[in-house]
Parts: sequence; structure tokens; C-alpha cells
Amino acid sequence: MAADLRLDPLTVADAEEMTVVLADSELYRVIGGSPPTEEELRGRYERQVVGRSADGREEWLNWIVRVDGVAVGFVQASVDDHSRAVVAWVIGTAWQGQGIATAAARQMLALLADRGVTTIDAYVAPGHLASELVAARAGLVATGEHDANGEQRWTRSLSTEPM
Repeated sequence: MAADLRLDPLTVADAEEMTVVLADSELYRVIGGSPPTEEELRGRYERQVVGRSADGREEWLNWIVRVDGVAVGFVQASVDDHSRAVVAWVIGTAWQGQGIATAAARQMLALLADRGVTTIDAYVAPGHLASELVAARAGLVATGEHDANGEQRWTRSLSTEPM
């Protein structure tokens, strides 16, 4: 991926631009749901930028993925006890297949490692090849364990591995 890719911390103002990025209903075929309205995204982002769950047990880290200054998706991490993070990524359909998700996931993992996170988990719907490839290319390994939604846990230890 040769373009300038950066992760910008999420702001409520990102809702307008991200409504367009997340507008394709094809994005929701695997993950469920439907394209959010700008008002729905604004409400979601208002909750997320707080940076913590209501009980204070999870830290929420959210970034807008930008390529050459244009929003193309997002990555996020929920961090418990400062050592374990559950991560996710979504790239708009117009930008898929270009290595953006992999580059963004790797960049996010490096940011998490810098914060002292040592274990990364991601949950991927079985058979969602694109997300499985992103997970594998970011160094995560399928565990064979599935959550209540049937998604497989992928994991990676950051404690001894170079980024």
C-alpha cells in the first residue's frame, strides 16, 4: 500500500464523512445491521469518544482510517486491564482489496503495543475470507474457539514479537 495511510483519533465531527463511507449495505451482509444515518453515527461517536465503558473497566480506542486525507473506514480496540485488547476493523467497500485494512490493523497493533497491550484478540465470522486474511497478515492466529455469535477468536501476543 503506497498511499499515505494514517489513523486519526475519532471525533464526533467524523460522523458526516463516515456516513458516506459506511453507506453501502454490502458492508453489513456479514456483520449484520444496516447503514447508519449521520444522526445515528453522531450518537454512537458521542458515546465512543468518552473513551471508557460506563463501569470504567474498558478503555475504548477508536480511529478513523484515512488514505491521502480521505476517510475510508475505521479501526477500534476495547482494552481491559491495560494488557488485553479486542480489535476490529471496517473499510468501506470502495476501498477494499487494496491492503488498507491490513496496513491499518498493523498500525493499530503498533499503537496498542506502545500503550503496553500484550495480547490482541479479534473475532471473525467463519468464512469471511477478507477479515481472516487481515487477521493473519496482522500476525493473529485462529484459535478454533468461537464466541456466542459463532465468530472465531484470533489472537496474537505482542509481548515478545516485533511489530
